[in-house]
Amino acid sequence: MNSIDRISLRLFCLSFLLLSLPASKIFASGAELTNIVVKNDGQDLFIDLTIQGVFTNEMEKALLSGIPVSFTFIVILYKVNDFWFDKKVASTTTSHKIQYDALKKDYRVTRSWEKTGPLMVKNFNKAGLLMSQIAGLKIIPLNKLNKGDHYQLRVKSELNETEFPFAGFPWEFETDWYTINFIY
Repeated sequence: MNSIDRISLRLFCLSFLLLSLPASKIFASGAELTNIVVKNDGQDLFIDLTIQGVFTNEMEKALLSGIPVSFTFIVILYKVNDFWFDKKVASTTTSHKIQYDALKKDYRVTRSWEKTGPLMVKNFNKAGLLMSQIAGLKIIPLNKLNKGDHYQLRVKSELNETEFPFAGFPWEFETDWYTINFIY
């Protein structure tokens, strides 16, 4: 067997091994959505949630070196149809971004769903808490929903890849889709 054949065989074996591993083992991060609550105020439907297991020591070091990090949260509301495809009723995408300012020694947290603008905090734990929580994200006005109908809310979060033009960072994450079924 010549050297080109051996290289080809090794590349084939390596490719087979990588493709046979589940993606969750390759990019496992431990990130998960928790405390998902669907609520309303009589006029609109809202969601609260928390993402856990996102911030690692490597991510904190990257932030301190000036690399911004942002998460995207995807929320989709479907009307469940028993004998047909579910119908998408509403969807929203929102993002949280954190960046460290070495001159001011503070973290700038921007949450796109809030109209207050960036929040400045000195403590990484406080900044991480702000990045990890959504409270009162509006999904849809209640008058767009039908009383007694079955709905399903699907929620997911991921690292916003526009901040990182190349893959392979040790803190890459993408949560599973989480679903909440309810009758309005």
